[in-house]
Amino acid sequence: MADKVLVIQEARLGDLLQSGPLLEKIHGQGGCPTLLLRPGVVEAARSLGMNSGIISWPGFGDPSAALSLSCRIAGSRDFVRKMRSENFSRVIVLNHHGTGIALANMLGVPVSGFDHLFDRESGSPAPLGGWPAYLVASSRGIRALNRIHLSDMWQGFEGPGRIPSRPAGGGGDSLGPVVVVLGGRSPYRRLSPEALHRLLLTLERIDGHPVILSGGPEDGELGEALAGRSGAKVTNTAGRTTVQELVALISQASVVFSPDTATLHLAASLGVPSVGLFFASALPYETGAYREGALSVVTRQDCYPCSGEGASCPSISCRNDPDAETLAHIVAGLRRGEPARSLAARLSESLTACQLLVARETPSGLLQEALTPTLPTKEGILAVLMRRFVVRYLDPTAPLPTFSEEISLSGMNVASDRKGTARFGKGQPGGVDPLWFVRLERGVDLYLGLRERCLQKVERERMVERLASDFPMLWPLLHHLEWVEGGLSAQPGEGDGENLPRLLRAGASLSWEAQSAGRLFGAGVLGEVPEKEDSHVAVR
Repeated sequence: MADKVLVIQEARLGDLLQSGPLLEKIHGQGGCPTLLLRPGVVEAARSLGMNSGIISWPGFGDPSAALSLSCRIAGSRDFVRKMRSENFSRVIVLNHHGTGIALANMLGVPVSGFDHLFDRESGSPAPLGGWPAYLVASSRGIRALNRIHLSDMWQGFEGPGRIPSRPAGGGGDSLGPVVVVLGGRSPYRRLSPEALHRLLLTLERIDGHPVILSGGPEDGELGEALAGRSGAKVTNTAGRTTVQELVALISQASVVFSPDTATLHLAASLGVPSVGLFFASALPYETGAYREGALSVVTRQDCYPCSGEGASCPSISCRNDPDAETLAHIVAGLRRGEPARSLAARLSESLTACQLLVARETPSGLLQEALTPTLPTKEGILAVLMRRFVVRYLDPTAPLPTFSEEISLSGMNVASDRKGTARFGKGQPGGVDPLWFVRLERGVDLYLGLRERCLQKVERERMVERLASDFPMLWPLLHHLEWVEGGLSAQPGEGDGENLPRLLRAGASLSWEAQSAGRLFGAGVLGEVPEKEDSHVAVR
């Protein structure tokens, strides 16, 4: 009998689409997933033809429903009773949200993912473990260092292993229109109207291919204005398409150009070539298009990624990196089938203010390969080291690329001159103070020794506080393992005691790779971005 799995996904359409790899993984392992979704997403999910059953939260879960308290309570009981009658074998809760967690715990079957809420402000919270702990840690304090895609984290909720790689292409129509998405969750994450206008004019001049504007109802007026100013080959559909019509439009597109939106993730699921824009707080490592070969354009500004959707930014200047003409050349080149690396080389002079990334699927998850070189920084190196530690700790069976391969993918390429001095980028010297790597390695070793000694909670917390003070570059590690996990494996028989050997092995590899990074990057010259690293992460 098939493993009947309830997957509770309470987020928006974009998150639903990013749940696709998890559903594929469940199917691949012989399971039969059923999605429990918010009412507003159900119609869209059915229009997408997702390969799973679909259940909606009933009306009592809708705040706009004018129901009395007694009706809501009665409705809740009936719904729980109905869900129990479905005889699910287990539940996966994808969101850190009380309603789904409460329901999962009422069904009397094993729960993976989020099985309780984590709220540090309310006192002493019950710690989280596994991938849910890392998801919370990555969203509450170390987002700038996160290099693990949300789809990969959710796949981790199901257990070790990844879905088979989704090859580049396989969808769309090379002769179809270019779809330009106007909207986005926040105005800080998308191009300004004037930049969009310049983009459309440049596409007309250098490519001459039909363009269709897409977006939600709130983008309709902007779409009409842009179409009116940009020539006969630009058609506006913003605010006019159902989900079914949007699926049909994207499936026939040659290229989709979009900020971090549900439409970008729809293009990825359909295999349509895409160019994603990542400004403000949007990160391609976290929510880029989950498809081999998808392109992402990312600002290099020191303040990126920002907090609060950029609401405190007076200029929103990152939206101008790169300029509209460069973006148009990227879109036109991709539509013509020009290889991503060739595009990056051809446009290298105009890509100095931003990075061009291409998605690479690996057995350890989606990686973003930087096609434009970048100087090594402590933050960048620590991000690579942390990703490798987390994968080893939470999914030890996943084969990782070599450390050198992953560093090369990050764009921090190293070449030595005849004197043996490490050089970066276009022959420019760079590097990080070698002492920083020594301190990182020493801090990791001290923390592992602390965990291996299985100290009592109060003593361990005191030692951890001292480590955080003396070795600030350890803060991301301590944030995950102590602040969120609460030192789960600190005491034999307490929490998940089986975590300790795995933690020690992953930590030993982290220590060794910190030493390797020191040999690779320790050129004795500080190549860092002090403003960014001081304000976003403690890596000094």
